[in-house]
Amino acid sequence: MQTLLRAGAIAVALFGSAGLAAAQGTPGGGNAPDQLQLTPSQKQSIRQGLTSEQTQTTPGSQGQVGSKAPGSVTPHTLPGNVTAQVPTAKNLLFVKLPDRILLIDPDEHQVAEIIMNDSDTSPGAGAQPR
Repeated sequence: MQTLLRAGAIAVALFGSAGLAAAQGTPGGGNAPDQLQLTPSQKQSIRQGLTSEQTQTTPGSQGQVGSKAPGSVTPHTLPGNVTAQVPTAKNLLFVKLPDRILLIDPDEHQVAEIIMNDSDTSPGAGAQPR
């Protein structure tokens, strides 16, 4: 009977620690967040939803996934219209920079995703008129 209880306790400990390790890789989970892996249409929805938001500037660092958010900017809550279209981003904050949008993990203050402005890379940008 004691052997069975011991085996059960070991199994619970192993499975519990595996679940904790998996949770720590998610935004808000305690470690550097993994990139969100947003689809192009989700990124476009976020870009469009933030077009009227004020752009901030930051000298120096523009942020990298997993790095701390630049201290010279103020992260804001994503608007409801954006989180309705992209529910996976609902717990994140954003910083809109001139050339990119940083999605920030609010617990760790780390960059979880970077969405580049595609206005410079849209089809036909830089094409010469005929």
